[in-house]
Amino acid sequence: MEFAFFLFVNPTSGGNRAGVYLQLDAETIKFNLNQKPINVYFTSLHQRDQVEMNLRRIKEFQQRNVQVRVIVCGGDGTVMWVVDEMHKHGVDYSNCPIGIIPFGTGNDFSRVLGWGGDTDGDLGACLRNFKQQISQWLNAKIHDFDLWEINITVDAQTGSFKRIKKQGDLFQKEILQKDKDVLKQLDKRMSNYFSIGVDARIGFGFDKKRTQSACCNKCVYFCEGLKKMCLKNPTTNQVIQGMQILKEQNVTIEQITTTVPTDILFKTKGVNTREDQQPLNESKFILSGDPVTLLCLNIPSYSGGAGAIWDNCRGKVAVKEGTQKLQDKFVNQDFGDGKIEFVGFNSMIGMANERFIHGNAVRIAQGEGPFLISFKKNVSPYFQIDGEYFQAVNPTLALLKRSPIRIKVLMKAQN
Repeated sequence: MEFAFFLFVNPTSGGNRAGVYLQLDAETIKFNLNQKPINVYFTSLHQRDQVEMNLRRIKEFQQRNVQVRVIVCGGDGTVMWVVDEMHKHGVDYSNCPIGIIPFGTGNDFSRVLGWGGDTDGDLGACLRNFKQQISQWLNAKIHDFDLWEINITVDAQTGSFKRIKKQGDLFQKEILQKDKDVLKQLDKRMSNYFSIGVDARIGFGFDKKRTQSACCNKCVYFCEGLKKMCLKNPTTNQVIQGMQILKEQNVTIEQITTTVPTDILFKTKGVNTREDQQPLNESKFILSGDPVTLLCLNIPSYSGGAGAIWDNCRGKVAVKEGTQKLQDKFVNQDFGDGKIEFVGFNSMIGMANERFIHGNAVRIAQGEGPFLISFKKNVSPYFQIDGEYFQAVNPTLALLKRSPIRIKVLMKAQN
């Protein structure tokens, strides 16, 4: 049986360390491993012609029943970059498992697949270490992995999206545009997690001071967290009006009206509610407490290694019906079961302590979706999608639904 490994390398990941896989002076290497013919193809994601050539080659190999494996050399964001390229070129996901060599800052995608949170990038003498990696990929377990789509809208007159962009040597805030007009709807695909709250505000500040060193970036992130602890941060009750689950699977955010049938998951307390959300306003399901972050998890790792958040807060349900707390009837988390989980953290200290002392979160919801989040009036919350940070000015709705794209991933064998 013939195997072909396609390494898609983001050379700037890990402070440019990922580029070591492009320094072999060869676009292709061939050898036998465990009596199997192995072909390895190296692709720089910064070289458009290489990307397109090797994606075409993947499709050709799939037609010839060659066992294809795609390996991403980079961080979590690079994974979605490669998935988007595969989607554009019509690659068959069901016959093309994806693995990763972690070179990012958080590397949560890599952690949940068992490949760890970092790599030294040492290929070894005569590629000995690299061949060991290939042997591990050959023995890896193939698992389903769900992807999700997020659509967020802002007020048509006053709304906008902001993010930090590097301009020369400086990082500056920019307003997102589409066709020279202010962007009013942001559409993103998600693999790991999505959140609204103080964690995204910390990340937004971190983006202003991001460095080329993964170690320095962790120190910058820590300092931003300390700084935000001294500020007054908007909470879930102040920003979000409520959350519902739609009864129709194929509704787009443009089609959503008050007549679309929904089940209400919760409403929040506080002022600045929107009058057009009458069923939500009249609901008896109330979010208890006042979370500083609403976190949506597709995987059991968050923010560089805070693991099993959902499973560790079993029995802690944050939604009440009237004055009665709901029972915990949720199931364990699995990134390939078609479900996604929502949790909240009621304090920044609890969120920071989660990687050391488990069980600080509270469970809010779990299901197949689609989920609809409604925002209050005159708010400007921070949010993040897979570690990409934004600020929304006067948002109205956020729709989260399962993507029709479902990938296969390589999970490291335990032995």
